Amino acid sequence: MQRYKYVNYLLYISILLNLLGTGLVKAANTTKTYSLVLASASGTNLKWTPSKNQMFSGRSFYIEKIKRISGVRERLNLGFFSNREQAMSMQKKARKIYPGAWIIKTPANATKSIIYTASSSVKKPKTKKSASLSDKQLKKTKPATLRDKQLDKFMLRAKTDFKNKKYSSAIRYLKALVNTGNHKYSEEALELLGLARQRKGQKSHAVANYEKYLKLYPDGQGSDRVSQRLAGLLTAASGPRKKIKLETVLKESQIDTHGSLSQFYRSNTAKIDNTPSIKTLSQLITFIDVTTQHRSSNFDHQYQFTTDHIYDFIKDEDNSEFRFIETYYELSHRKTGSSGRLGRQTLRIGGMLNRFDGITAGYQITADMRLNIHAGHPVEIDNKSSINTDKTFYGLTYETGTFLNNWNMNLFYFDQKYNDFKDRSSIGTEVYYRDIKKSLFGMVDYNLLYDEINILQLNANILMDQGRTAHINAFMRKAPVLSSSNALIGRQETSLDALINTLNIEQIYQLAEDRTANSQTITAGGSQRLNLKYQLTADLTLSKTDATIASGGVAAIPGTGTDYFIGTQLVGNNLLVKRDTGVLGIRYSNTEPSKVISLIANSRFPINRDWRINPRLQFDIKNLSGSRSQNKVRAIIRTDYTYINKVRFDFEIGYDQTDEDNSGESLTSNNLFFTLGYRWNF
Repeated sequence: MQRYKYVNYLLYISILLNLLGTGLVKAANTTKTYSLVLASASGTNLKWTPSKNQMFSGRSFYIEKIKRISGVRERLNLGFFSNREQAMSMQKKARKIYPGAWIIKTPANATKSIIYTASSSVKKPKTKKSASLSDKQLKKTKPATLRDKQLDKFMLRAKTDFKNKKYSSAIRYLKALVNTGNHKYSEEALELLGLARQRKGQKSHAVANYEKYLKLYPDGQGSDRVSQRLAGLLTAASGPRKKIKLETVLKESQIDTHGSLSQFYRSNTAKIDNTPSIKTLSQLITFIDVTTQHRSSNFDHQYQFTTDHIYDFIKDEDNSEFRFIETYYELSHRKTGSSGRLGRQTLRIGGMLNRFDGITAGYQITADMRLNIHAGHPVEIDNKSSINTDKTFYGLTYETGTFLNNWNMNLFYFDQKYNDFKDRSSIGTEVYYRDIKKSLFGMVDYNLLYDEINILQLNANILMDQGRTAHINAFMRKAPVLSSSNALIGRQETSLDALINTLNIEQIYQLAEDRTANSQTITAGGSQRLNLKYQLTADLTLSKTDATIASGGVAAIPGTGTDYFIGTQLVGNNLLVKRDTGVLGIRYSNTEPSKVISLIANSRFPINRDWRINPRLQFDIKNLSGSRSQNKVRAIIRTDYTYINKVRFDFEIGYDQTDEDNSGESLTSNNLFFTLGYRWNF
């Protein structure tokens, strides 16, 4: 009988592999050219004015009409490229003027829609040197080559990226706005471009942008600010930098509210051998996330409300759980960059490892230096009581901003008390590096109270030539994070106040160390693009947690030894239909309780632009301690449908069957589960 079970499992696998294999061996029998989509806008018969830059010489601009549920859109395209590599080369250059440019296969009727072919003899226009331009001269400058909606979109994206410190992306959009001609954002974009370059450490470029601004707009609204910044850059070597105003004044008050509402019902029914089925899960989960932003001439106000609610249909009592995830008010001063936030929040800087209820405030010392303070109570979000009022903390974070073009870092101090007891005190630093091909993150958290390293982390990602990538993540930490309250683990006492009645403070500190283990994890992996369709990925993870020490009447927790996790995947795109994805993978794990081999087949393909289907099949072969073994097959199909880009409906149904053999005794169990719900973005 066992032999026939294996045959059934292999049959399940072969069905989906055969479907995917059809796409893997299917070769393209037609040769298509490629084009770049430079810009798009709603409407028909729009008056496009292509850029006559020298880089486009010999290329043709043409219009493509796209029909959507919301209406017809027009695209301004650039053609034609014989292969994708050629198009990618031009894409990098074109993004200086059209930052959102992307690659498509040339539509069949492209040659009939050509509106302009750039001559190879385009000459660079001559420029006159002058201290400033008069209003009459400004009117003679070339008109904008982008429509108003595109200008609004580019400016909004540039400001958003600038506010989020994504200066490289902001510079790309601002350069496009500056280079596109004379329009309503010309003055503001040029000023913000200089400031973005200054923040990124590109001082010579910033000086050039500021000087250009003062020539074009000597009496402009930002001329005083620009003069101040320019003077600060030019005199930086001879004296301290002057305080810099960070942003232009907003002319009109703006209020924007956006967010999402989602509800999902989850169900699971289990069955073991011939026993009756049991409903093990029946829950309705509601999630609400609302953000309101109010921008005035001097201040930005943000109101954040994020919560979820779980209703359990199985529990007889206390079947409802309501949690506030994030609820806060934030006030920012636009001119100085200083800000404050009050309420339940999460910060991912300065050693702030947990969600907390409290206050955080930041003062922008200069454009490149910022000081933040934090204080409050840590929150255990999985506990309904949430606020841990026995614990209070405060912390300081000093941010350096960008230096040496690509580096950022912060220094932090964190101090936490458990009533009158010193619970945790640490200092540390976080370091970031990012350029076009590499990104690096490093963190050190050192516990001053126990003279131990709490966290040591390093993440690196590298993009290499010929479609290769590599990454490594190393993580060494205390588990849980070393604090005096760890002494309560395994004890009957529920607070340090009760524990001090039987132990002195030194014994409590020793118990806390004994209850804390050392944990190390390292992951290394990479990917290699084989061709335009296929990509191969692989990763290796080693993980180990040391044993704790038996003391104070609490038994030791044994260590895990070194656990191994190895996986590889073959990923294919455009196999059976356009924009589909197919994955064939194998994973192996070797841990102390078990060894597992997993075979995975996963695919995702669109029925149309709004409807997608995702079937998945997995087969696990597990050897457990002793003479136990398990074979498990799981089949899942997911589908999602998007309605008018606002509402997405999701449905998932799955079935798994586990056959366990324990010293000749067999046991079969199965689960039928499904999830049904929606998400509304507003």
